[in-house]
Amino acid sequence: MDALKNFASKNFTEQVKLLKDIEKKKIYAAIPKLVELCKKSDPFDQATAMAENTLRSLLLGNEEQTVKGLMSDNANIKKISLQVCCRKKCSSATSTLIKLFSDLISEQSSELIPGHPHYNEGFEILSALSLIQPPEALDIFRQYLHHSDALIASLSIEAIGNYKDIDSVDALCKIVEESEADDRYEECDIVVAGAIDALAMINTDRAISFLASKIHHRNPVARRIIHAVFPRLGPETIHYIAPFLLDADTDLKIMAVNILGAIGDKKGADLIVDAVDKGVADHPNVKFAVYEALGQIFSMKSLILLTDGLLEQDPSILIAVITSLNNQINPGVAKKLKGIIEKEDDHSSRLINAVVASRALALFESLYEDEKIGNKMIEAILKSNDKGLCSAFSNKLKSMENKRAESDAIKIESISSGKLKKRILIVDDSKSMLAFYRTVASAMQIAVTAAENGQQALDILESDNSFDLILTDLNMPVMTGIELTQKVRANHSVDSIPIVIATTESEQSQEQLAKKMGANDFIKKPFTADQLQDKINTFF
Repeated sequence: MDALKNFASKNFTEQVKLLKDIEKKKIYAAIPKLVELCKKSDPFDQATAMAENTLRSLLLGNEEQTVKGLMSDNANIKKISLQVCCRKKCSSATSTLIKLFSDLISEQSSELIPGHPHYNEGFEILSALSLIQPPEALDIFRQYLHHSDALIASLSIEAIGNYKDIDSVDALCKIVEESEADDRYEECDIVVAGAIDALAMINTDRAISFLASKIHHRNPVARRIIHAVFPRLGPETIHYIAPFLLDADTDLKIMAVNILGAIGDKKGADLIVDAVDKGVADHPNVKFAVYEALGQIFSMKSLILLTDGLLEQDPSILIAVITSLNNQINPGVAKKLKGIIEKEDDHSSRLINAVVASRALALFESLYEDEKIGNKMIEAILKSNDKGLCSAFSNKLKSMENKRAESDAIKIESISSGKLKKRILIVDDSKSMLAFYRTVASAMQIAVTAAENGQQALDILESDNSFDLILTDLNMPVMTGIELTQKVRANHSVDSIPIVIATTESEQSQEQLAKKMGANDFIKKPFTADQLQDKINTFF
């Protein structure tokens, strides 16, 4: 193209205007001249950089020229063409890409070695093929599933998942299986994480039944990724998890209940209730998990079991019952709860405290209609010493629009907890546990900030590092307690904050791993309010 003939002699403004005009008008005839301009890549030359961007833009609309660029002897043109192949997913480039890769491997004695001059090119070719997904490339990705370089292996594994390659299931299972070895379980690298996701994408009976067998994987990160698979795939995975409800291992029962709750299907709720009828809830941690899970799924069976749970004596379990019933409130539930409270015995007080601690605003509104019960709940709110809790109930009372409620709202707002000397960051994906922690901390005159997973906790710590203690659950979605501990210890602004991990885990290796990452102490669920206070006081 004549306009580009004396490109170098033009001033920068003229160059920019010309390149923009070519790009805007899609003048494909300019590609050969642009190729010549871009053969010498100079990151400090703005004109060349702009010429490269114009070339990429034109190649995106011209597959023939893109494929031609792949065969160029010039490394920069080949690189630009590869980038466009990835973006455009040029299927017509398949045979050229496979030949390029084959030639590259031959030069490197059949191995892509990090640090080799052509390693990056090989990786880019594989990336392009993984996006195009031509059938001819499947064997290449199978060959590199176990590559020594994690980037190459994980890219190949991701491609295998996208291909939904049934023949690779056993190889992927082996990767996950071997990651539990004594010398490997402490870390879940991108290869193991990729293998789990690939198995989920392939989604055969063999793949999902294997993942179900690994819901108690020794590495908490791998376990988190595996747990996320089942809600993502939905109700059709329920039958893979159901057998673990009846397992003798308490940890497995808890995890099975949690996963079924997260799936959120009525069939899962009915299976949980049936398992309870068979006596599986023989441990407080299992019982807690059951009540929480049933709060996520509406079914008549689950509602009956939750209503029966109103007679539970343990305060933390009772909070789980109330939290779940608050999500499924109906006149029958409110009537039964009211009837138990009216007995005015010790359990009446436990229920009122549970309604307040769990911020069960729907149940509160139903019970508040009875003036006597309403006054007792207001007394419990005033004793809570929790500003956030008082604010929640005050707003609810204002929304009721009657004089008694208005008066009680003003009464609650007039209470000041004063300046609390100590602060705790509590981290747990269970709303019931967060409510329990708040109750204990408030009684100790400790200010509480809550997060529902490790990532939320890190976000809080970025802007506020003045906590005296972090109390975190072990197993959580998004980021586990062990991951959180590791990241806190790597951050100099917060690395000195003591960390206590609360867990239902019975496996000793999890405590060992948490200690290695920097946890100061542990508290095993179930624990009483007094036991939690004692643990907190150890650090205060």
